[in-house]
Amino acid sequence: MNNFILQEIGENEHFDPVVLCSNVSFTQSEFYGEWQKKLGRTVKRFLVYEGDEVVAYLQLVKYPLLFRKSYFYSPYGPIVKKYSKDFLIYLNDQLLKIAKKEGVSFIRLDFTSTLSQDGDVKEDLDGIFTKSLLCTYHSANFQPRAEWFLSLNKSEEEILKEMHQKARYSIGLSERKGVISEIIKENFGKYFDDFYGLIAGTAERNGFHLHHKNYYKSVFENLSSNAYLSVAKYKNKILAIDLVIIFGGTANYVFGGSSDSDRNLMPTYSAQWKAICYAKEIGCKDYNFGGIESGNVYKGWSGLTVFKQKFGGRQVDHSAFYDIVSQPFWYFLYNVRKILKKGGL
Repeated sequence: MNNFILQEIGENEHFDPVVLCSNVSFTQSEFYGEWQKKLGRTVKRFLVYEGDEVVAYLQLVKYPLLFRKSYFYSPYGPIVKKYSKDFLIYLNDQLLKIAKKEGVSFIRLDFTSTLSQDGDVKEDLDGIFTKSLLCTYHSANFQPRAEWFLSLNKSEEEILKEMHQKARYSIGLSERKGVISEIIKENFGKYFDDFYGLIAGTAERNGFHLHHKNYYKSVFENLSSNAYLSVAKYKNKILAIDLVIIFGGTANYVFGGSSDSDRNLMPTYSAQWKAICYAKEIGCKDYNFGGIESGNVYKGWSGLTVFKQKFGGRQVDHSAFYDIVSQPFWYFLYNVRKILKKGGL
């Protein structure tokens, strides 16, 4: 018999999953939850105790569906100290009760990358939860299934040497052509209009969907000392802006955009290189470029994927999505709609 206890965290209570695991995604951070609240979304945070010890952190964000239905999603969560079948069964039972109480159709969980290499845990996940259909993966609300990480535990010279030669050449070319990149650590709102114009153009060029403009505005309004911008300029014209969030020893490249003009000056390489060097300077262990194309998921991301991989690094895979279904009929309709929209499973 287990002695787990799930406890909801109050509005003003401290929530810091880094104490459990140093490489936690910032999407399970307190400040990420506050961003979501600014958009009017319900956010719930939980701790799981085993006796007197905290063994898991979980942040849920509520998203709307058609017909006034909704679901909870835990982006790259829960954060768990040690997995066991008893823990997963307990988590499923407790979250099902919460889903029914809150009136959501399902809760989607997004377990950490270590599960991808653990066959026993994966077997337990498949047996306890409902594995999400692939056609439901591609949404601006869900985190990518694979990310690209660059280790900063080496010199700048070594990082440059290990890059693809085209990335190294582009960084040098940008510098020779007079592109100057700088790090911005305050007054972020001053750059928002430029940033949104650049990211909107980048999305159109690369064929991916954006959040609503208010989402990005809310993010910029709530940035703090754990964030910085890398801004590439040519003759005082802003050509590229990257937003980086620092959390758990990792510098996370969260959003970035570049101009349609002057692309021959390679400003995106200049901005990324400046962001990487600054992350190393302040002691970050890794630079996370974020999502990349993986398998049958996010097929339209090939251009972005190639760009990120040119800087060198490694792929980090995340587990499949798993759902806790509380309203089977509405969950069925949700899946049918996704199948029809995507044209298959």
